[in-house]
Amino acid sequence: MRFLAALLILFPIMALAHGEEKPGPHNGHIRMPGAFHTELILGSDQSAHVYLLDMNFENPTTKNSKIEIYAKNKKNKVAFTCSVMDSDHFHCVPEKKYPLKGDLVVKAVRDNAPGNEISYKLPLSAFKTEHKTEKDDSNHNHH
Repeated sequence: MRFLAALLILFPIMALAHGEEKPGPHNGHIRMPGAFHTELILGSDQSAHVYLLDMNFENPTTKNSKIEIYAKNKKNKVAFTCSVMDSDHFHCVPEKKYPLKGDLVVKAVRDNAPGNEISYKLPLSAFKTEHKTEKDDSNHNHH
C-alpha cells in the first residue's frame, strides 16, 4: 500500500522527467505513451499536428505509424480524421467543432510500436518561460 501511495505522489514528477514541462522540438506539448514520444500542436482551426518522436525527441516518422484522436468532455466526443502531412507528421481534422475544455485523447503507433492511450488536458497549458538574470548572462559586458 505504501508503494502505491509513493508511486501516486511521484507520478507527476516522473512524467515531467520525460520532457512534458518543456516544448518539444516543434514547440508542441510532449507526452510519452510508450517507447516513443508524441508532440501535439493545436491549430487555430482546432486541427492537430502530431509528431511521433523517438526517445531522444528526434526523428519524427510516419512510416508504419498511425494516429487516432478524439476530443471529449462529459457531454461530447468528437472524432478526428488523420492523414500524413509533409511526410514527417500527422495532420488531424475534427469532424466538427469541439469544446475547448476536456481532453484530447491520442492513440499512436510509431514504426509498428503501439503506445498507450494518452490524454492532453484542454485547454493546453502555456509553457513556463525561463528568465535570465544578469548573473546568468555570460555575454553581458560590464562597463
